[in-house]
Amino acid sequence: MIEDSVREGLREIVRADQLPLNRAAACMADAIRAKHPGAVRALIFYGSALRMGERADKMLDFYVIVDSYRAIHGVGVKQFASFLVPPSVHFLEVVDGDGVRLRSKYAIVSEKAFHRRTRGDAFESMLWARFAQPATIITDDPAVHDALIDTLASACAKLAREVAPMLDEPVQPLDPWVRGLTESYRTELRPETPEARAQEIVGRFEDRYRKLTSLLFAQQPPPSTGRGAAAALCRVRWFLRRVIGKPVGALRVLKAAATFDAGLDYILEKIEGHSGVTLVVSENERNHPVLHAPVLAWRLFRAGAFR
Repeated sequence: MIEDSVREGLREIVRADQLPLNRAAACMADAIRAKHPGAVRALIFYGSALRMGERADKMLDFYVIVDSYRAIHGVGVKQFASFLVPPSVHFLEVVDGDGVRLRSKYAIVSEKAFHRRTRGDAFESMLWARFAQPATIITDDPAVHDALIDTLASACAKLAREVAPMLDEPVQPLDPWVRGLTESYRTELRPETPEARAQEIVGRFEDRYRKLTSLLFAQQPPPSTGRGAAAALCRVRWFLRRVIGKPVGALRVLKAAATFDAGLDYILEKIEGHSGVTLVVSENERNHPVLHAPVLAWRLFRAGAFR
């Protein structure tokens, strides 16, 4: 349990993250809502486009929170797949009022699943580690906004708890967040080097992470004989997340190949941009990505696209 004073401190840090959307992100948020009328409870803007500011050539990343998957996918295979292995990933390209082309990759997740997984009730770290990073909430409902503030605050506390036993004492201000994001990225199929990406993210928001450390690690316990056991259990949990996370990540890639609107070429373009690995595919592979996904994933892995 988080003490009330600590929770409120975390909420204040997350509230401070809620800066106005840049023009590109605001335009795309409106376009996503228009594409799914009446289904969107909230959007959360995050990722490299948020970190780097107004960059029209950057892909805009959102999580789109909905009442239910049925509202988006109807009844059928897509609804079931989204429930079984959330989230579902979609692509949208629009042209803004100045004629600038904007692109977005957005993940759709149910409100219930988002709160549960991001608050730390999921063993998998993907959501609670991702949203221990700065993110901007977009919603017209004050109650939904407040609940999301609390959930993002809980994500910060969860990531801190999951790395604390492995840290040297006294804890240095940025260490929990670099270590936590590194461990989380190692559980995913990612083209970037985990530690380098973690250091880049934490370095960009250094003051924020220093405040989080001051709040969550203010009372550092004295060394104890049980610390070694706690650290060992913590390492085991991260090891199991890697063991589980890679196959689940492969399932998500398979699902994305079948449902992602931008197609196989876009996915390969993103992988090349992050890892430098180029994969030439045939027209048959391009036209039937699900059928060829296992072989394509293996070729990418052999080429060093995933770390």
